[in-house]
Amino acid sequence: MRSLILLFFISLLTLPSQGQTAFTFDKSTAVNLESKTLSSPWSGGINSAQIQTIDLNDDGAEEWVVWDINSRQLTVFEKSGEEFIHQPEWAYYFPEDISGFLVLADYNSDGKKDLFTSTARGIKAYQNTSSGNSISFELAQDFLPLDNGSNIQANNLDTPLIQDLDGDGDLDLVIFNFASGDYLEFYENTSVDRSGSPDIDGFAFPVRHWGLFEICACGDISFGQTCAGIDLSVSPTENARIQHAGGHSILYQDWDGDGISDLLLGRDECDILYFLPNKGTETDPLFEEFSTSLPSLGALPQFPVFHNPELIEGNLIISSNSNEAAAIYGVDFAQSIFRFDGMSTPILQDQILDLGENTRPFFLGNQNGGKLYLSANVTREGEVLGEILEFDFQNGAFEEKDRFENIRELGLSEVQYLEYTDQTGRVQRLLTGIRFEGNIPQQRIFQLINNRWTELELSGYQPNRGDYLSLFNYQDEDYLLVAAQNGGLDLYSVNFEILAAELLETDFLGFQDNPANRNLAVAVYQKEDPGLYTIDQGGILTYLDNFMQQSQREEVQIQIGGENYPTRLGRNTWITLLPDVLGGKPDLILGTRAGGLIYLKASESTIPPSEGIQLIIYPNPSPGPVKVISNQSGTGRIVNALGQVILSDISLEAGQELEIQSGFYTPGLYIFQLQTNNRNSISKKFWVR
Repeated sequence: MRSLILLFFISLLTLPSQGQTAFTFDKSTAVNLESKTLSSPWSGGINSAQIQTIDLNDDGAEEWVVWDINSRQLTVFEKSGEEFIHQPEWAYYFPEDISGFLVLADYNSDGKKDLFTSTARGIKAYQNTSSGNSISFELAQDFLPLDNGSNIQANNLDTPLIQDLDGDGDLDLVIFNFASGDYLEFYENTSVDRSGSPDIDGFAFPVRHWGLFEICACGDISFGQTCAGIDLSVSPTENARIQHAGGHSILYQDWDGDGISDLLLGRDECDILYFLPNKGTETDPLFEEFSTSLPSLGALPQFPVFHNPELIEGNLIISSNSNEAAAIYGVDFAQSIFRFDGMSTPILQDQILDLGENTRPFFLGNQNGGKLYLSANVTREGEVLGEILEFDFQNGAFEEKDRFENIRELGLSEVQYLEYTDQTGRVQRLLTGIRFEGNIPQQRIFQLINNRWTELELSGYQPNRGDYLSLFNYQDEDYLLVAAQNGGLDLYSVNFEILAAELLETDFLGFQDNPANRNLAVAVYQKEDPGLYTIDQGGILTYLDNFMQQSQREEVQIQIGGENYPTRLGRNTWITLLPDVLGGKPDLILGTRAGGLIYLKASESTIPPSEGIQLIIYPNPSPGPVKVISNQSGTGRIVNALGQVILSDISLEAGQELEIQSGFYTPGLYIFQLQTNNRNSISKKFWVR
């Protein structure tokens, strides 16, 4: 963790700030984890997957569209055999307001699956208007209506059943009762009956207690009567009191081979799916028993809580569908999607970078090399605590180096790792996180001293739960930004010699307590006039240039297909920067609530590159090899303090780092002289220890 040299190198960059550029998704930078190169490392991770399939590029094969209700991320994977290839740009062609659930089904029989999602008024529908490989959706219904025009209410934690049940060509609807009981209601689509064409412009009044059963509790289902013992054949009067407002998942498929669909149900508080064989018909089902086993497949797997079944290409896929934090039920979100064929086999997540929950990245170095530290909530034997994973970044690839499981001994979750060289030149290695003390969550700070994490107190700063810290230097002074969970931002000056902080400004830059801007995170772009990247639960990334002097915010843009889009990130995102070695715009690595990472690569600047020569040598002083990089190609040589040529004909390519072995040089002063291809020249001194 030697950051002093790297931060000293970064401080050499004194180029003026350029205008903010857009970013593109990086899918090519390799990540090697557990001796395996991941096929889709930058997909952002997955906590609770609602998986749907759709052909988006008109190649005849369906992609996996994953809506994560927990992290509020939509991801798209193109499938090639058993390999999943993340296509982050495609998600930006979907509607922005996906919420609660996601169902893809063709409502107008045009051969293209349309989109259904939750809205405050019930179920919202978008028509798939894609043409060829051009993806687009248009609003079809702001809510699904009854024939009288009133809206059909649906719980946004449910995944409704939307399919043609009566065989007339239009999509019918089955949902759990929204208000007064834990039972199903069937809504027949009347569009074909009314107009002869399939649509979603009207549904009949519901058939209540569809299938004649009620769920009373996990493992307790009442058949033929309500949970209160009332005979369902006499249509009992509804109880206005809400019985169960939690979520459900529904899969209606034939599992016992009799040609009639059966039910496979999930419930939010339950740890297993329930199989209900159908003794009736497709449209008028009758359920009289349940089990936790499937015919020919055997006993269903258990999860800590709520999960979702989906049948894809004949395979039963079971995934977590919990909207809760991992610690509440001890969920292992790093292993939350399985293919079940009698045995549970991980699928998809073994090809992405997914550490569990709430990955906070911290990078030291630049775009040519460095170290990446990832802290995350990791579940082991049902206990959720923070761990740190370290990667080396060299030759354009991230390679797993070490995993620090020992920090679990501190009893922390929501861990953030920081490393900072203060104005005195001392490296401060800090760790923050939440520890429960007497069932009360407390935010704590630790400092690495003699290879031991020791609790640290900064006088003048009282940590609050969820604080996210960012240290930076401005005009030779050390500062601390504290981004609060409530959306506020405070600025402190900090003195590590006396372990003291002084509050300079609350609600800094206009960031203040606001329910709409919870989960604020910031990252400083360290330069002479530092910049600031910010994000909150809204998922929109912003940038403030020269933020110590002005507070104007600019939305960061994502370039897709020649157009710019504001970011659509999840409800928790954390940012770290990969500086450009020659002073260009940094790349960004974003950590997510879903335990993964997203890599945003700075687009080419619209500002012409500087015509002046830039030459950087580091580390300086050096005990061994030195690295040389220039913005212009040319030929260099090294001379000693006496003017003697030590090494000549050193070929440099613009923007490419060159390592020169210097460990065998006599300690002392040396000079690197570069003559560019356009006959300009520059010299830089460096010292060998």
